[in-house]
Amino acid sequence: MKPQVLIVDDSLTVRMDLRSLLHNAGLVVTACETKALAQKVLKSRTFSLVILDVLLPDGDGLDILREIRSSADLVQLPVILLSTEIEVKHRIQGLSMGADEYVGKPYDGDYLALRATELVNQRSSARRAAEGTGPALIGKKILVVDDSPTYRASLAQVLRQDGCDVIPAQSGEEALSLLAIEGVDCVIMDLLMPGMGGLEAARRIKQSGSLCHIPVVILTGHDDVETREEGARIGVEDFVLKAPELTMLKSRLRSLFRHKPALGAASGGAPPRRSGSSPDHAPPSSRTGSLSVVPASGSLFERVVAVSGLSSVIGPSTIVRACRRAGIEPRSMSPEDLHRALPAIHETLRMFLNEEDSERGIAAISMLAREAASAAG
Repeated sequence: MKPQVLIVDDSLTVRMDLRSLLHNAGLVVTACETKALAQKVLKSRTFSLVILDVLLPDGDGLDILREIRSSADLVQLPVILLSTEIEVKHRIQGLSMGADEYVGKPYDGDYLALRATELVNQRSSARRAAEGTGPALIGKKILVVDDSPTYRASLAQVLRQDGCDVIPAQSGEEALSLLAIEGVDCVIMDLLMPGMGGLEAARRIKQSGSLCHIPVVILTGHDDVETREEGARIGVEDFVLKAPELTMLKSRLRSLFRHKPALGAASGGAPPRRSGSSPDHAPPSSRTGSLSVVPASGSLFERVVAVSGLSSVIGPSTIVRACRRAGIEPRSMSPEDLHRALPAIHETLRMFLNEEDSERGIAAISMLAREAASAAG
């Protein structure tokens, strides 16, 4: 019997598109458009996977996810969350509630079909892998960073078959943002990526007081002595040649975890700190007093980052996302633009900092906005 998949989305276009994609992947699809109908169908049918929109006309899709994870009969049912809300905050919220994947709209149909097929087969594959590979990888949380969706999905599939919990990221910048929130046991990262490359991301991880304990494995297309030497100076634990066959990578990971079983926040190491208690997240008050001193030079965006209270590792990319969520282009914003972006920035600071530090940060940014407006006037 073919695996059964339930799609819950209020868009007829999305339902029809996913039905076609998953049918071609050998899956049988049932589709519904409301929370109430999905709840009814889940009680009457057995499914191998649920693809669930977060925003539904009669409620929050996360409520359905919560019900699935609290049901003895459904707790092992794989769930993919599908939503336009792809900011790191929403992604982490969904994953922390037990979602197996969080895919943003517009979605990559090929990737979604591949991921659906993976999850349908994951539980039985994980059991088989657990019987043959030992406990070294079982339960490890691994951040996989690669700009190629196909390779990233293939690597994630292989690791999940060995019992790993995999968090995917498509860039060094996204990896650093996720690490600021989510504890992991290891980072596997491509060497060459658009924007921030693997070595630069690894350097920032190893220079961070709250992240430096996490092992980093770099995937590279060729064995280059100079690159390995630079990686060793940074503190990278291993380099592995990037190849379709991942047996060597799994072997090196098992060896890494056997020799360093205590490494990684997910298995008991020091978790990433969300407040301003480490050098990388020092609160504004610890530097200058009650409010941060506004830098005299630099663009408005650079000054916002400087007074925000966020670390230099995650500050720029985090403020960029907050501004763009408010419809503002951060690097060319005016004082008026900054005023409009303040609510989104405040929400973001609350995600990364404790309440006291986030309030200091938004007060400093608000002061900066007023001073910039006065200077412009």
